[in-house]
Amino acid sequence: MILPPIIKDKYTAWPFLVSGVLLVTAFSLAYIHLADIQSLLVVHFDSFRGIDFLGDKNDVYGMAGVGVIALAVNSALAHIFYFRERFLSYLLSFSTLVLAFLLLIAVFAILSIN
Repeated sequence: MILPPIIKDKYTAWPFLVSGVLLVTAFSLAYIHLADIQSLLVVHFDSFRGIDFLGDKNDVYGMAGVGVIALAVNSALAHIFYFRERFLSYLLSFSTLVLAFLLLIAVFAILSIN
């Protein structure tokens, strides 16, 4: 079986794998905690002005969906750039990891407010 080179390299495979796990965790936490909620959710809260942005649970799912799309695009770009400029592949993989971690924090914050 011929594997793509970004899967064989541990500096690109592990960040993409951990990013996928973080995004699945964000999806599952959102699904578990927001399954029975039918009212509006507080999506953004400011300490000076109070509640700034209200939304429904589809907005939270959309945030995690954007993370999945970013993971797919960045992994495709990392695969394309792997033999041309390996540093860009590493940069894309670790930036995807940071983005997935920030999305998980955002989902935690939304769930803790609501």
